[in-house]
Order: sequence, then C-alpha cells, then structure tokens
Amino acid sequence: MPRARKGASIQSKIGMLIYGQQGTWKSSMCLEFAKFKREDGKPFRLLYIDVESGSVDDYIDGLSEQGVDPDNIYIVYTQSLGEVREYIKKATLNEDFYELDESGNETEIVVLDADGEPFRADAIVVDGVSVLYIATQQGLIEFSQKRALVRAKKNELTGMEKIVATSEVGLEINDWGKLVYKGQDFILDLNASGKHWAITARETEEKERVKMADGSVSNVGTGRAMPEGFKNMGYNAKTVLRMIMTDDGEVQAIVESKDRTLVHKQNALLENPTLMDWEAVIERNKNRKEFTLANGLGESVKAEMRIYEKEIASLELEDEAPPPFDADEPAVTTANQLQANIATKIKGIDAAKKRTLKTQLEKAGLPHKPSEFTGITDVDKLEQILAIVSK
Repeated sequence: MPRARKGASIQSKIGMLIYGQQGTWKSSMCLEFAKFKREDGKPFRLLYIDVESGSVDDYIDGLSEQGVDPDNIYIVYTQSLGEVREYIKKATLNEDFYELDESGNETEIVVLDADGEPFRADAIVVDGVSVLYIATQQGLIEFSQKRALVRAKKNELTGMEKIVATSEVGLEINDWGKLVYKGQDFILDLNASGKHWAITARETEEKERVKMADGSVSNVGTGRAMPEGFKNMGYNAKTVLRMIMTDDGEVQAIVESKDRTLVHKQNALLENPTLMDWEAVIERNKNRKEFTLANGLGESVKAEMRIYEKEIASLELEDEAPPPFDADEPAVTTANQLQANIATKIKGIDAAKKRTLKTQLEKAGLPHKPSEFTGITDVDKLEQILAIVSK
C-alpha cells in the first residue's frame, strides 16, 4: 500500500555511503555516531554491524577516553547479508537484542544500554558492504553450480564432461538481476528503519565494456573511482562521501554528487572530515514530526505479479470465447446468434470491465465464462447475458 504525508516539517535521517581506500578513516568516522546526542539530549545508541571482522575493536578504548560509554555500542560480527537484514529488522521494530554465546546462538540475556534499559538503536552502521557483496555473489555462484549439476544429470553427462559442465559455472543473467535486487532491497531496509545509518565500502575502479580491434569485448578501466559492492548503492543514500588520502598522509573527503541533508555543498572537499558535522541534522529535528517510509520493494513486486496474473487471465478469457458471429452466414438458430453476439461484445471490452462483468454475471446467477455460453440453448438466459455485457 502507498504512504503519503503533507509537506509539514518532519524529521530528517542521516543516510550515508562512505567509501575509499584502506586507512581513510571510514570505520572510525562511522563510530562517531556514538558521540551524537538525541533530540532529548541523551547519547546515541549505536548498532554496529562489523562485516570486516574486528575493524573497530581497537577504536573503542579511544571513544571511552572521549566520554563515550561503550555500553551504548552493540557490535555484531557477520558476513551474511541475510543476518545483517535480520538485525536491521530487529532495530526497526524496536525488538530486544539477546546476547550471543560462543557459537553465535542467542541466550536469554537481553542486551542493555548504558542506562540499564533494553538496547534500542538510534543509528545503524554496516561496515564492509564490499564483503557482503562478495559473500552474496559467491552464494549465488554456488547455487548456479548446483543448478548446472542438475542439468548435467538430466543430460546424462558422466566423468570429465560432468566436471567441466559444473566446475566453470558463473552467474547467469537472472542471477545478476537477483544481485542488483538484493542490494537495492538492503539499502531500502536501512531507509525504512527509521534510524540514522551509514554503510562503508572499499574503493574500486569503474569499468566499461569496450569492443576491441579484434572484435572481442573487454572490461577497461575508466580511471574513475567508485564504491565496490552492490550496483547503485549510492542512489538511495542521502550523502555519498569518498574518502581519500593526500600525498602528505592527510585524510580528506569529497562530497560526491550530493548531500541531501544540505550540511555540505555538492562536490565539496572536506579537510579532516568528521561525522560530527552532521549532528546539525539532529538539532534541526527538534520539535519535528517523525515519518518513516516502509521498504515497499517486495510488496511492489508482489503487486506487479498480481497485475500480470490478471492480464494473463483476461487473455485466457478471450481465447476461450467462441468465434464472432458472421453476418454473411445464415443463422442456424436464434440461440447461436445470441451466443455469437455475446462473444463479439466480450472481445470489445477491456480487462477491467471484464472483471466487473464477471461479478455482475455471478450476482445474477448466470454463467460467467465464455466457454460456458456455447452450451446454453435457453434464449431468455442468453438475452439476459447479452443485456449485461452490452451495458
């Protein structure tokens, strides 16, 4: 279902993609969420999903020295996109988090914040989306290999033929589509969480497919940097920062293309960048209404499927209809003429009216499938049907 609102003042949420080479402060910058204050003045509680396995462990002591209570930071380690989305969902629904045992299983101990209350995230960081992408891609490749094995068995391949058919399998066209969908759905989950968020990614060089002189096609670098990971990750982020290091070892950030929060100008170069610049967004949120958009991507896909199914059903309805009455041929009986006239009327209406027609016929206790009309010889009943379809 769609959602709507008036243009009244509503709370803004920080949504960042931060990418760059190793050592450009991506992780430490994201941890600065823990220094933020909520609209009521209390410190932020940060859900930090560490995909890079220990990328922030050494920074926690430094934050403590700066007055941050580490009990307001809950760190989860996983490389599974599915598990990441489960934690985002828990945060979105304000559910309790439970401490994990050494095997990763939930215990009965509820995670508490610095005030001794059940932990409720104000911000979410997913550190290392590039690794998530690699893991998700590999999962699809392994599924594709199983699919190839099924085909090999079906084709009765054996020995070396079977090995060759399954060992060099990559992603198929449909798999690439799934990968793009998973990435977009993941980002929309964060936008729908009602929390401030940031994700980090490694940097890679943009590639273009170029036709070579010998007729072959090759991926050639363009010289432009881009985040490594799911395609178009930055489209649904409010702010995209590219972190760079100068020849002098100074870290800088480029506000790449946009900053919808309007904290910094487009394409601005930030020296000694800090997330604290965006604390101004929190200040602006005071006395503003909260509005959270749901992630409707999955529901939209289901809605489109329902529409396609109805369109297919209407085409099948047309296929079932008897051929239209030919005025040049002599009528055999009045019933046959009525049947042909009904079929002609049905072919001339759209799918929406056909659905209404079906309901009207059912209410009148009359047959509603064209295939059933040919079996009716009762002229009165056929005239009733023709009257309804002629409206």
